Amino acid sequence: MNWTLDLAKIGLLGASGWLVAALLARGPASARHDLWLLVLLGAVLVPAAELLLPPLYVIVPATWEPPRPPLTLWALGALVWAARLVPGLVALSRVARTGERWHTPAALAALSEAARLAGVTRPVRLLRSRAVPVPATWGVRRPVIALPTAAATWTPERLRLVLVHELVHVRRQDVMVEALLWLAGALYWFHPAVWLATARVRLERERACDEAVIATGARASDYCGHLVEIMRAATRGASHGAVVGATMAAPCTLERRVRALLTTPGAVLIYALGTVAPCASAW
Repeated sequence: MNWTLDLAKIGLLGASGWLVAALLARGPASARHDLWLLVLLGAVLVPAAELLLPPLYVIVPATWEPPRPPLTLWALGALVWAARLVPGLVALSRVARTGERWHTPAALAALSEAARLAGVTRPVRLLRSRAVPVPATWGVRRPVIALPTAAATWTPERLRLVLVHELVHVRRQDVMVEALLWLAGALYWFHPAVWLATARVRLERERACDEAVIATGARASDYCGHLVEIMRAATRGASHGAVVGATMAAPCTLERRVRALLTTPGAVLIYALGTVAPCASAW
């Protein structure tokens, strides 16, 4: 296989995805999410396609090819990339083991109503934990939603909106998509096009869930206010544990999500300024 050609193909996939995403800028976030997911799938399948499809011969004036990097270097990079997943898995296991099962009548009623709005019929386990700084979801066969302990003080509206967002992750099977992102990252840890596609999938995934929440009738300004307050509370808290899965208020995407949701220029500025500080302190 010509590894330089494979890398060029992946770069071309990334550039094509960027152009098409620009054309879909005013469309639903789910469409851009699926586009970038296809880019990543294409990147992962490029070597397989070269093995399975008939070869295409192209006559070129030069036959020199840059030396292939050592396999051990690629394997070391993939191992380091995959090792970044371990702390999150450990934290997830701890939360699943020690988290408090939240089954008060009010919490169960909010979960039931949110499941109806999100279109989820499967049973979902609801936990509260000090180790969870922001709402998070994981699990494929037995989905789990974990909320910070401060969720007990949330208003019924905030709790409902948060649960709708997380349950849309469950409906979309976003945890399986996250696994694909980590696989693509481990295989192509050195390729900027894969970094770009991975980041865009995560951003559009959250935007798609945000749009689903707004579609239930929530006001965008109120919802964005909840997002910002949840992030502020997370950055003020003593616990900043990492959980593998889909998180509602990821600091690296929050400002762009708020800007996308709000349409009034003044409101955009106010909420964006309120978001910059928590995002900066979180990193």
